[in-house]
Amino acid sequence: MDLITRYRSLPKPRVVGIMSGTSADAIDAALVEMGEHPVLINFISLPMPERVRQRLQDIFTDHGSPSEITKMHWLLGELFAQAALQVMGEQKADLIASHGQTVCHLPYGEEYLGFQVRGTLQIGEAALIAERTGCLTVGDFRPQDLAAGGQGAPLVPYADYLLFHDGRSDRIALNIGGMANITVIPAKGDIIACDTGPGNALSDALMYLTAGSYYDKDGAVAAQGKVIPELLADLMHHPYLALPAPKSTGREEFGRELAASMLPRGTASDLVRTALAFTAKSIARHAERYTAGKVEMYAAGGGVDNPVLWQELLSALPSRIKLHRLEELGIPAQARECVAFALLGHEALGGRPANVPAATGASRRVILGKIVQP
Repeated sequence: MDLITRYRSLPKPRVVGIMSGTSADAIDAALVEMGEHPVLINFISLPMPERVRQRLQDIFTDHGSPSEITKMHWLLGELFAQAALQVMGEQKADLIASHGQTVCHLPYGEEYLGFQVRGTLQIGEAALIAERTGCLTVGDFRPQDLAAGGQGAPLVPYADYLLFHDGRSDRIALNIGGMANITVIPAKGDIIACDTGPGNALSDALMYLTAGSYYDKDGAVAAQGKVIPELLADLMHHPYLALPAPKSTGREEFGRELAASMLPRGTASDLVRTALAFTAKSIARHAERYTAGKVEMYAAGGGVDNPVLWQELLSALPSRIKLHRLEELGIPAQARECVAFALLGHEALGGRPANVPAATGASRRVILGKIVQP
């Protein structure tokens, strides 16, 4: 019996989901038991080695040669494999699903050498993960949706629906990573999902440009600042916010280039505070646009641990949208995307499409991910 057939015969396969987000601050891994209701068995978050994170930030801004990107691709494969082995412990997994590290995401058509092209690139070699762990591995989830006319993002709405749908109330699953994204999950009806704009990426970029740091720990710098109203108003006129869903974005729109343009307009603490207010208000704008009546919002991702951002979000949301941490539904806030990609990997092995065309803009449903045998 081949490994894929064997996997499909298992009543409750165990899957490791691995995620390294836009901020590249950590490698998160979750061990999930599949079944009628997925069960989180273990979760770890390993800090990204500082030298690796520093070089990734340079690669994100086109300061990386083809040879360096290749070396980083394989180095991250090693680090992801180590994370998978650590989260498994003595409990051997049946499958590993690795999102990889996004280094470039170009979901909209651009002219290149006389052609219109789109593309996305996630690194962290899946073949190496399979070899080191001895497990079936699925990686590179975005390209198939992109090839079918979608934007390759957001990819978690399918898993969000399976995990969080409640037939009694409307819900929003919010993730605040480098970018922020929402999945609107009505009690009845179709889901809507999109990136809302920056999560932590813009404030992180400001911290790097003003202090040489990669993030504002516990919101300490932002807490010393005040929102710059005129700058916030200008940011809220960013053209991305007016685009209808489906849509996705990245550092190309909300990274160092935008941060650099903000520098003359205030002190470091005021700029970082304004960036967090922008994140909160852009989330609130999209949440209001795509819902009506009372809604329960469940938030996950690194941004939920920034008390200043959390307060800005509470202030920005209308009273009809009640904000919660995802832990109230039994999943750690940091584990949400790992669990989601574990589910997407499980669906790939089952041969089931797992994109949501209404969220990505794809012309049809497709099977996500590339399968590598150990």
